[in-house]
Amino acid sequence: MSFNQFRLSSDILKGLKDVKIESPSPLQKKIFKAVQEKKDLVINTSIEEKPETGYLVSLLNEISKTERRQGTRAIILAGNKERAKSLDEWIWAIGYHASIESACLTEDGNTNEQLNALSAGPVVIVATPDRLSTLLEKNRMIFREVQLMIVDQAELITDWQAVETISTRIIGKCQRIFTAAKDSKELREAESKLLQDPELVSVAKKEKSDTEATKKEPEIAITKSLTQYYINVPPRSKITTLMAHLENHKSDSVVIFTASRKTADRLYQIFRKNNRRAVSLHNKLEKEVFDERFNRFTTGDVQHLLVGEMSAAELPLNHASQVINYDVPEEVTEYKLRAELVGNGKADRIISLVSKQDRNDINTICNSLGYAPEEVPLPKTVKEKLSGDGSNGQPKKTKRGNGKPKAGKSSWPKKKAPKKLDELPRPTFDQLEGGRTGKPKKKGLFGFIKKWFE
Repeated sequence: MSFNQFRLSSDILKGLKDVKIESPSPLQKKIFKAVQEKKDLVINTSIEEKPETGYLVSLLNEISKTERRQGTRAIILAGNKERAKSLDEWIWAIGYHASIESACLTEDGNTNEQLNALSAGPVVIVATPDRLSTLLEKNRMIFREVQLMIVDQAELITDWQAVETISTRIIGKCQRIFTAAKDSKELREAESKLLQDPELVSVAKKEKSDTEATKKEPEIAITKSLTQYYINVPPRSKITTLMAHLENHKSDSVVIFTASRKTADRLYQIFRKNNRRAVSLHNKLEKEVFDERFNRFTTGDVQHLLVGEMSAAELPLNHASQVINYDVPEEVTEYKLRAELVGNGKADRIISLVSKQDRNDINTICNSLGYAPEEVPLPKTVKEKLSGDGSNGQPKKTKRGNGKPKAGKSSWPKKKAPKKLDELPRPTFDQLEGGRTGKPKKKGLFGFIKKWFE
């Protein structure tokens, strides 16, 4: 089972990829799901099983989806300073792309500097109980926004009074989690004081290894009978092709995936100008805004859902007439997740708009599937538009002469484009509508002056 099934933000997925964590273990999967229920937990595990991959991924994913980054959201208390520093580095690595930072407070740090860091309201605090308790006593701080308190390696805690002091400074509802490799009388007493009806999370005996668990996980399969299509998009014609295709399917409810938030927002503006009802979603929206926009689509208030820089696994979709890959996904797994919306009946068909920048990605997908989706002809209105400006490979019409190209510079195609997807023609880069970033063109003096006055 990959992390894609957990509806993680793309930034957190990138962080996991950076540290080469590809899939959760059975215990990590259990922890992740248990944390989502917002109950107090006791996790029976050792440090070797890396429980932080379960409880911290859930936390960082939630933080990554919010724009507001002021105020402490989580406090992690470690059994010793070495473990605290290790967790702090882990958070930095996984949260790097989401710009999530933590403050590490241990006995070997400068007290005044740590007080300043604490007063700044770091999103995540990683500390040893003794040091954090001392700092809180000095500046009399309370926490109003902390939603999660974790005691990591609780069996190593010697001063539970410090943990209690920290816990009493948290105002409001807060989920509390203990991880421990072994039980003890002190630990049970602490649990009874600080936890409310905790749920025990541990690995069942039958779950012997990650390898065996991985074998049991069913892979997403795409059959040839699935309604998959693609349109070979000519140069500078992606938006035109999309709008013409939608014009031919006016009654459909459509989910359109793009490679970036910027592209999704750009399409939203174009849809508005064309009097098409649409909403755009991305993983940086506040939950309330996300839910409001998504509900507008699911209730039929709008017809088009524009999704930027999000996985299909993050959409709790019930139904759509079709799924469109405005930008073909770079990962085969993501294509399969989008196609799964069709395969499980949540959508009727999936169609990809293939331009030059999508060619390598779609070929990789086809090699993985073992066959190519069916080609859909270019919409008639797009063909008619291209036939008048020379963009289809024919010579541009001129007022004089018979339309033949100038001598020595023939623009007639030497051969017809092949029909197989693995032999797609290579149109020029679609600079206007491309979802991925590339090297910007030099605009010269005129471009500089234009930008200045804009």
